[in-house]
Amino acid sequence: MPEKKLRKISSTISRRIALPAFLTVLLFVTAIFLIVLPQLEESLLNRKKEMIQELTETVWSLLESYHERELSGELSRREAQQRAILRIHELRYGPEKKDYFWINDMTPRMIMHPYRSDLDGKDISDFRDPNGKRLFVEFVRTVQRHGAGYVDYMWQWKDDPKKIVPKISYVKGFEPWGWVVGTGLYIDDVHAEIAAIRNRLSSISLAILLVISLLALYTIRQSLLADRERQRIFAERENLLKSLEESERKFRNLIETTSDWIWETDGEGRFAYASPQVFSLLGYRPEEIGHGPLTLFAAPDQATELNTAFARLQAEKRPFSGFEVPCLAKGGRTVVLEFNAVPISDDRGRLTGYRGVARDITERRTAMEILKKSRDELHASLEETVTSLASTAEKRDPYTAGHQQRVEHLACAIAREQGFPEERIEGLHIAALLHDIGKITLPSEYLAKPTLLSKEEKAVIRCHPEVGYEILKNIQFPWPVAEIVYQHHEHLDGSGYPRGLTDGDILPEAKILAVADVVEAMSSHRPYRPSLGLQTALDEIRAGRGTLYHAASVDACLRLIEGKKIELFMADIAREAI
Repeated sequence: MPEKKLRKISSTISRRIALPAFLTVLLFVTAIFLIVLPQLEESLLNRKKEMIQELTETVWSLLESYHERELSGELSRREAQQRAILRIHELRYGPEKKDYFWINDMTPRMIMHPYRSDLDGKDISDFRDPNGKRLFVEFVRTVQRHGAGYVDYMWQWKDDPKKIVPKISYVKGFEPWGWVVGTGLYIDDVHAEIAAIRNRLSSISLAILLVISLLALYTIRQSLLADRERQRIFAERENLLKSLEESERKFRNLIETTSDWIWETDGEGRFAYASPQVFSLLGYRPEEIGHGPLTLFAAPDQATELNTAFARLQAEKRPFSGFEVPCLAKGGRTVVLEFNAVPISDDRGRLTGYRGVARDITERRTAMEILKKSRDELHASLEETVTSLASTAEKRDPYTAGHQQRVEHLACAIAREQGFPEERIEGLHIAALLHDIGKITLPSEYLAKPTLLSKEEKAVIRCHPEVGYEILKNIQFPWPVAEIVYQHHEHLDGSGYPRGLTDGDILPEAKILAVADVVEAMSSHRPYRPSLGLQTALDEIRAGRGTLYHAASVDACLRLIEGKKIELFMADIAREAI
């Protein structure tokens, strides 16, 4: 090829390779700086606002705790307020530990400001920022209208009174004391973070441009080298075709010697090829199969069902595996074959057949049936053992006879209503039947006492979840039965027993069990009181929804009972209450 023509081709190739690369970089940079960064800035600001809201809510909870101590009589209101002010005055957060919280009342009058002690105790209703906004009045208005919210204004930079910058604060009213508590974020912080990201992206974009340029040059060079290689490839083509023929011969030998039956069907699902191994599996030679269907050897009583199933697989035009066909071999013996295949398509994507393998899984199928039978027997034995343990516990507490079964009935119904899988419901079933197993160690006079228990007696009774856990923890259940039993008296807010767990530490099954246990216990007679009635029980879980009891479980329980989806269970409770 003449040198001039080669240079022209080289120049054309260079432009075709380099131009798309540089356009790609340009689009990338444009998208980053005009679309992604503005969205990122907005997202970052929103996350910061959510952060100060959460921090304000935390401090509000601190005020609530001191208010509760006031209500309990532990502290006077003045003592509670002073302690709260001292605690909040010292709270700091942020990278420099200079971000803070302040408190004002609804006058507004400043209760406490860590960096503006000159305002403490003063009327700040006319305090304005450089733009003339009466920010503390806006705080009060926001609380009066919405209880809490965001307010933007100008304020000094942290502890530097000479530097005034834009700020957004989140405020929330504490109604019992008429206080407003809040904290804020500086817009300059967000801009600084975005600027740092923009600088990093600029560096990355330049690096990418450099890399793409080098890659484009490398690609151009490789394209020119590829032209030189093309002639050598043509020269080797003949040798490759010969090698392909040899490989095909070896592949055919492999097919004919493998222990699996290799087969192929046409577009109508009839055999187009069968390897010789069909003889060792079924006693038929490939020529005897002809163009029969895939289920040619299926047992007569199953042929129709299997033909329908294969037709559905073929209509889906997708690979399939594990398609089991019980076949009748020569001599009448039954052989279970497993068919696995992939679809064959022409150049237009139309299905022209399937190609796959079939292997004898008779022994494996038999072994699985034996294993299933053994598992069923083991499960039955486990069920009998659990029932016996449950009966043992109820014999110690005759006044709650049937309690565990009724709780199990309702708990499993609640789990199904929430869409729990059956394998988890089975574990809940076992745990519900055993949830009071720990009572077998309690004094019988406590369980049957016709009057209210003393404080000491209640403490002993409250040990039964832990005792139940100790009894069950070494039994190798496939579910966390012992832990569910341990947790069934825990509440979401940590007020339960014996460990005072909170929402995130309690198993879902234990949350369901707690709801079912409360409903059944309040609806049934006890030695020290008559039945409180079903409606009282439902009012209890409704009142504790989301605080004491799992909200979804409460909702499911209410749907079941109020919708009369478990009438048999409710009839049992009614009979117990007579």
